[in-house]
Amino acid sequence: MKGSEPESVYWRRRGIVAGAVLALVLLAVVGASALGGGDEEDAGVEADPAQQEWTPPTSTASAQRPYIPEPSESPSPSPSPTAAPVEACPAEELMLQVVAAFDEVRSGAEVPVSVLVASGADTPCTADLRSVAVELAAGSDVVFSTAHCETPRGEEVELSGGAGQTVEFTVDGLASDEGCRGARRELPAGDYELRARLGDAVSSPAALRLT
Repeated sequence: MKGSEPESVYWRRRGIVAGAVLALVLLAVVGASALGGGDEEDAGVEADPAQQEWTPPTSTASAQRPYIPEPSESPSPSPSPTAAPVEACPAEELMLQVVAAFDEVRSGAEVPVSVLVASGADTPCTADLRSVAVELAAGSDVVFSTAHCETPRGEEVELSGGAGQTVEFTVDGLASDEGCRGARRELPAGDYELRARLGDAVSSPAALRLT
């Protein structure tokens, strides 16, 4: 082949082949550089973790922290006002009523007696029912009283709104002295007044005839 063609044609062909090889080499180098540059860029991003990780704010960066108010101590509840004590009912406001089961009985026989205690005061008040007594009087003389010999009954109660409390007694028609001294004698037949007393408050009398 070489001997049949001119030498200039031979060198021209070799120059074309060498140029093609050189072009392929340049393309390979340029491609490798492009690929390498991308890796280096990615490696640069991965190599700097500070750009990807969240950095907590410093103690001075208060503006970037949510404000959480400190819990304040709840004030102690103010004590409820103490209710004023209820006063005892004035004697003039007390209303007493005495009722005997019979209005006539044989002297010495027992008579059931009820005493109703109420208050006419505008405000609640207290009454000690243990201080209620039933008296039997002949004129101005008290000849019998449950306070002489009987054990006090009832308790301290609060009265209001006209409501009343009842205390039960028994009158036996026998005379008594204070402190239940001496022998109790049978009262003579006659007309007597039965009344209830609580301190200075006294009921209207109820008639009781002994036969």
